[in-house]
Amino acid sequence: MTASPADSNWDRVSVSAAFDAPSCMRSLIATLALLTLAGCSDEVTTRFSTLADASEQQAFQRGWLPPILPDSATSIVEQNNLDLNTGTGSFDYDLSERDAYIKRLTEAGALSRADEKSDVLILTKNGSRWEIQLPCHSGAGEWRVQQE
Repeated sequence: MTASPADSNWDRVSVSAAFDAPSCMRSLIATLALLTLAGCSDEVTTRFSTLADASEQQAFQRGWLPPILPDSATSIVEQNNLDLNTGTGSFDYDLSERDAYIKRLTEAGALSRADEKSDVLILTKNGSRWEIQLPCHSGAGEWRVQQE
């Protein structure tokens, strides 16, 4: 016995109820929009556990890390906006190395600006302007870089 088209009404009702075309289309468009926006970000974040790790991965050659970091630098994080050619970053270091690090930056041509809370050293090298901030009583440093 074969079913006639009238006998299959139940199948049409359940399929149309399960597949609401306008609702599915809205969901599909929303999903594609989110994927497009997420895929268009030109911000990159890279992390290195030590200075040696950053060197091994040739991070200095890419030009987003300061050309000089303290020998004891750890927890190095760089965040770069490739569209704007700018970057920021941070690192931890042994506070006892602070004076030697400032001296190395100054010998490389950095200009120094100090206040009661931190030293800011500005170094222009290889077409980049680095602004490195070193709080006086903390073994942490931050930088901003802009390609010139």
